[in-house]
Amino acid sequence: MDLTAMNKRRIRELAKTITEKDKHFKKKETESLILEFYELLGQKVKPGTEEHGVDRLKFKVYLHDMFRLSKEKMTDGIFRVFDKDRDGFLSLEEWLKGMTVFLRGTLEEKIKYAFSVYDLNEDGEMSREEMFYFLKDTLPGLPPEENLEEAVKFLVEIPMKRMDTNKDGLVSLEEFEAAVKKENLLLEAFGPCLPDTMTTRKFQQRAFQKRLE
Repeated sequence: MDLTAMNKRRIRELAKTITEKDKHFKKKETESLILEFYELLGQKVKPGTEEHGVDRLKFKVYLHDMFRLSKEKMTDGIFRVFDKDRDGFLSLEEWLKGMTVFLRGTLEEKIKYAFSVYDLNEDGEMSREEMFYFLKDTLPGLPPEENLEEAVKFLVEIPMKRMDTNKDGLVSLEEFEAAVKKENLLLEAFGPCLPDTMTTRKFQQRAFQKRLE
C-alpha cells in the first residue's frame, strides 16, 4: 500500500491513542489492523477522512475468506453486532472493536458478543424462535415447515434446559453467561459466530506482517 509520510504519521498517532485506551493489541499490531481495514475498504489511506466504512457485502465476503464464516444468517448477525451505530457501514473504530473480540477477546467479552449475535430483536433475551433461526442452518434434513414445532423442540430444548434457570422460556445474558462459564462449548451453541483458534492464528500471522515502513 502506497502511503504518504503524513498518512503514516496519522496511522502511528491513531494507533498510539487506541492502544493507550485498549491493551488488547500492541501499537504495531494496531497499526497492522488499521492497514488491513483500509485495504479492505479499498480506498487510499487518509485516516479519519473516509466518507464511509466497509459495507455489509464486502464484510461478509471478508468473513468467508479470512475466517471461514459463511452462513448467511450468522454473517448478517455478526455485521449487526460490529455495526454499533446501525448506519450500514463499519467505521475504523467499529472494525477495531469487533476484531478485538475476534482475535483477543476475553471469555466475558466473547459471551456478550455471542449473545448479541443470537439476540436478533435486541431485547436482551433469547427466545426459542431466535435459537431455532440460527440452528436450522446448522443441521441438514429438517422436516417440512408444518413440523416446525417438533423441530424447534428437538433443536432447542437441550441448551434451553441448561440455560433457562428461571424457567420463563427465555434466556437472559446473565443466564447465558452462567451456562457458558460452566460449560464453555455452549458459547456457540446456536452456530459458529467466532473464528476457530487455528483460523485466528493464521489471520494474525498474516495481518501482523503488515508494517509501516
